Amino acid sequence: MKILSSLVIAAVLFVSPTVGHAENSSGQFAVEGPGRLTCEAFTDARTDKGSAEFQRLIGFIEGYLSAANRYEPNTFDLSPWHNAAAFDLILNKHCTENPEDVIVSVAQKMVSALRPVRVASYSPMVEVGSGENRAILYRTILRRTQASLRSRGLFAGEEDGNYSPQMRDALLAFQRQADLFETGVPDPATLWTLLNP
Repeated sequence: MKILSSLVIAAVLFVSPTVGHAENSSGQFAVEGPGRLTCEAFTDARTDKGSAEFQRLIGFIEGYLSAANRYEPNTFDLSPWHNAAAFDLILNKHCTENPEDVIVSVAQKMVSALRPVRVASYSPMVEVGSGENRAILYRTILRRTQASLRSRGLFAGEEDGNYSPQMRDALLAFQRQADLFETGVPDPATLWTLLNP
């Protein structure tokens, strides 16, 4: 009997639901946990970045954007170089200016804002730099970086997605011009400044 009831439960769990929309006619849908909080709560939690509340809020954004990879058309990775620190900076800028906004609405605005920089299809990952100054990113992003550096007259090499000494020097020159930390590595702050439309 236990085996039969387990099979029935498993069958119910794995039945493919019909495709549909879960929101109501006004476009509202249920949001759980930190997504319900306001930007003011994020700003308060940000005073202690080690706090569980701050980590939950950043985790919500990471999860929301990861889920968007599944439903956004022509998207393999919506946030191809962003990390928790980048999400913190983006949220902080928005929430400082809009303390009443709800975190889930900010996450949806981030989806819209990130569409132009998404990676549409699979691209191999490449490790660049060394020691503390290193990053792992898509070869596609390295090509975009090379093209952007070339358009600024900072890079004359091939747009091949390979990290070379010439690319490192071009990144250092760009970081110097943009008043960023000079690492010679395409870190999230450098990529946001260089590639954000």
